[in-house]
Amino acid sequence: MPTKPRSQRSLRKHVTTACIPCRDGKVKCGGGTPTCKNCAIRGKTCRYRQGDDKRKVPVRQAVALLARRVDNLVHYIRDCGLPVPTMDEEDHRVLKNVLDALELRCEDVASYQDQSASAEGTSDLPNSAIVPTTPVSLNNGPHHSHPAECAPPHEIDPNPRNQPPEQAKPAWEDTMQQDPHDGDADSDDEVTDQLSCRLGRLQVTHDGQLRYFGSTSNLTLLDALVDVTPPVALARDARELLENAQLDHEIDEAFERHLLELFFAWQDPRLHIIDAESFWRARAQSRDESLATPYYSRALSDAMCTLGAAYEPKYHPNFVTFPRSLAEYFGDRAKLLVELELDTPSIATIQALVLLSTHEASCTRDTRGWLYSEGMAMRLTLDLGLHLEMAPYVEKGIIPHQDAEVRRMVFWAVYLNEQFWGFYLGRSAQSRMDIVTVRKPAAAPSSITSWKPYPHLHGATFAPIPFNLLCREWVSLYEIMLPLTDVLYGCSEISVHALQELAVTTVDKLRQWQIDLPAELTAEESSSLQSPLPHVLTLHMQYHQFMIHCHKPYISRKYLQPQPPQGPGSNHARRMCIDSAVAIVQLLLRYERAYGFEKSNVQMVSFVFSAALILIFNTVPAKPMSSDQQLVTHLSTCFRALDNMASCFENARRTSVFLGTLRRQWQVRRRSRRAGPDQAREKGVLESSGWRRDNAGVSPTFGQGVDGGLGSGIDDLLSCYSALGEAPASTVDFMGPNLCNILLSEGIPRAFV
Repeated sequence: MPTKPRSQRSLRKHVTTACIPCRDGKVKCGGGTPTCKNCAIRGKTCRYRQGDDKRKVPVRQAVALLARRVDNLVHYIRDCGLPVPTMDEEDHRVLKNVLDALELRCEDVASYQDQSASAEGTSDLPNSAIVPTTPVSLNNGPHHSHPAECAPPHEIDPNPRNQPPEQAKPAWEDTMQQDPHDGDADSDDEVTDQLSCRLGRLQVTHDGQLRYFGSTSNLTLLDALVDVTPPVALARDARELLENAQLDHEIDEAFERHLLELFFAWQDPRLHIIDAESFWRARAQSRDESLATPYYSRALSDAMCTLGAAYEPKYHPNFVTFPRSLAEYFGDRAKLLVELELDTPSIATIQALVLLSTHEASCTRDTRGWLYSEGMAMRLTLDLGLHLEMAPYVEKGIIPHQDAEVRRMVFWAVYLNEQFWGFYLGRSAQSRMDIVTVRKPAAAPSSITSWKPYPHLHGATFAPIPFNLLCREWVSLYEIMLPLTDVLYGCSEISVHALQELAVTTVDKLRQWQIDLPAELTAEESSSLQSPLPHVLTLHMQYHQFMIHCHKPYISRKYLQPQPPQGPGSNHARRMCIDSAVAIVQLLLRYERAYGFEKSNVQMVSFVFSAALILIFNTVPAKPMSSDQQLVTHLSTCFRALDNMASCFENARRTSVFLGTLRRQWQVRRRSRRAGPDQAREKGVLESSGWRRDNAGVSPTFGQGVDGGLGSGIDDLLSCYSALGEAPASTVDFMGPNLCNILLSEGIPRAFV
């Protein structure tokens, strides 16, 4: 069979846009217009998507080229002594807005207003009277600079040897002389403005995404970045990776949608990072039209399914993922796919990283979760320019209003997730807020959606979700707490008097924040038939945890207390911590009555952790009294909540084990204080490390508490009261201040993982 000419074989190779019938039929398209060869044979209507061709047009380069051409023609007309045609004011305004949005400059447009004013003042003069007298050399070659940049310097001596030796200057200094006939001294050309720009800007890269580059980066000097590397075949690589990792099971459409609905109902409202409308629309475009959008990716969908699968049994009967659990299966898929997206990240990549950080936290993999949030998600928001305000681009029609709102929503969700990780691990956030220009969510609720639990609860009514308002209050709450946290828990070079004043100021701001909460976000008990929203209850739990953080270092009678005494003292700090812990427990009870702990948010584990620590601290080492029995009941609620949440989140199980171990250590230290010095030292060393001495010698007992289950803590707690009957009322004197502060922190030693 004769081979086809090379020119014919290579024609199809360069076709990048297939028509819709060929794409639906999964056949190669010749790219012919108006009808390709396949459609002509089969008698089908050949149609191409308009969006594909539009994306190939380099709009900024084209407009810049046209602007330079207009300036060339204007200079030519003026050199010929002819009047320059006037421009309609409306056309001038529209054109100026477009050029400003694209950060381009056209001399004719920029000087139009000045020319109009001069023309009005000298209407009796011909147009040639206001034309600059210095001739401008024109060069319309395709590889030359702007004609204004090529203008010769004014009155340069062509023979520099005629100058005296002491007045001779290098040629490059002469080119920098200001021409007195060039007009205003600040009328720099476009190249000068571009090179001397102090601030960065958004840039279109080779993958079609917007990226932010600062002014110290030379990459801002091109209108669009170019890349010599071939595009990565994400789809092919993804299939190979999933097959090699045995993660390529076919996912039923109905089951996937079920997991996504679970995510939207129970995880997204607290940290609203996915706009449901944009996601479902982008998902349909990707699946039905194979259209890539920045709001959907396979990695994002799998990350959402990961959090939704936490509310399902670990091993589904119709979707076998053994030996992985259901959540681990989707989590491993998402982590593989998101690695591929890092070469060309999008907003969906950032969203997937935030959700994966939450998944890793629930699996007790704190290091990886922290890196996903702090090390990747926040930095990608800066890379994509999500920290910049998009209102000017919206006003000029460059970016749709909906896209700008999604960008704003994603940035603040990433910020909140970063702050949560900072408090959870006791580490300062690294993001610089002084470079952020994007506005906070609006105070007025612009988008209100009725929250619907999934599966639906019959007969229950719920208030609508003011997403913008809720996000704004979360941001305000963290901003109030951050100054105190960075100093109280991270700075040693400050006086105790100044530190206490800062703590008092922060507490006052927190109380005022709670008073000023809008009616939609209050959590007060009322006779209304509406159940409290789960994300509103979570917001108030965070508030009470912050009150614990403010007072916790001051529960010691000596540590951080100013001398001479100043302020309400340690008793007040203890009472505030107890009241806040009880308030968290009461919110937990309301959550349990309305939804059950099996539908809790993963962040609630941290709140239960803080409340249980305070309750253990104020019951176990102390003499039992009637008032302590109520605290023991609240402590039982905390353990019950952790026991139920452990079916969804592994970190809830770890927290319960940690609390049980810590309680036993505090009991040992309290009993050791009552014993003799030598016996106390030996017994304290052995039992605090998990060993006890009996008649047979030293034997391990550490595993007994760990394997005893989540419900073993309360029984042991109640049984120890008879041995502590003569204990003094003090709860902290037997511990050093530094040890007390360490034990009450939320950091978890790696030995308990």
